Amino acid sequence: MTRSVTLADDPQGRGRKRYSPLSMALHWIIALLIFVQIGLGWYFNEVLPDHSPIQDRFQDIHVSLGLTTLMLILIRVGSRIVIPVPALPQDLSPWESRLAQVVHVLLYVLMLGLPLSGWLFLTMRQEPITFWGVNWPALPGMEAFTGSAHRTFVRSVKHFHVFTLIWAAWVVIALHVAGALKHQLDGHPVLWRMIPFLKARA
Repeated sequence: MTRSVTLADDPQGRGRKRYSPLSMALHWIIALLIFVQIGLGWYFNEVLPDHSPIQDRFQDIHVSLGLTTLMLILIRVGSRIVIPVPALPQDLSPWESRLAQVVHVLLYVLMLGLPLSGWLFLTMRQEPITFWGVNWPALPGMEAFTGSAHRTFVRSVKHFHVFTLIWAAWVVIALHVAGALKHQLDGHPVLWRMIPFLKARA
């Protein structure tokens, strides 16, 4: 559970605290890494020749960035638990508040699911995993899958990572951005809470 900061004398929620500097930094760094990762994944899978040295190089970068993203997301989750987060404006309709909460939960699920499923995929393919040139351990317990079950599971994990989670991420990100812009334009400004150079509307 996360804690919210509210001010009883500020029903619009415009005077409450914004996100902490750490939360802001992690938010924008992780957002940038996710978009870079989606672009890199598309490039080395769809453009570069299969099983070529250049494809392997780009995949290594993709894996290292993915593991970096995973560690940053874990820090973000920890900071969200420890550091109070601003509450949504109190006069939002119940369905808007509920949808915002659901979208935030889905964002965290996807942010964790993408790098974890990639880690699982590499483990199942029994490929060496490197993190910026340093050996990274495989996920334990995957030795039980052998033969046809192993091949089927590898294909399923790849499809889940490359297609299902990516498309789900696009949908949830679009909802997140659309919701933030809607609140910003309909008299419930929220962007200032996460963008350092913006100020709260008086």
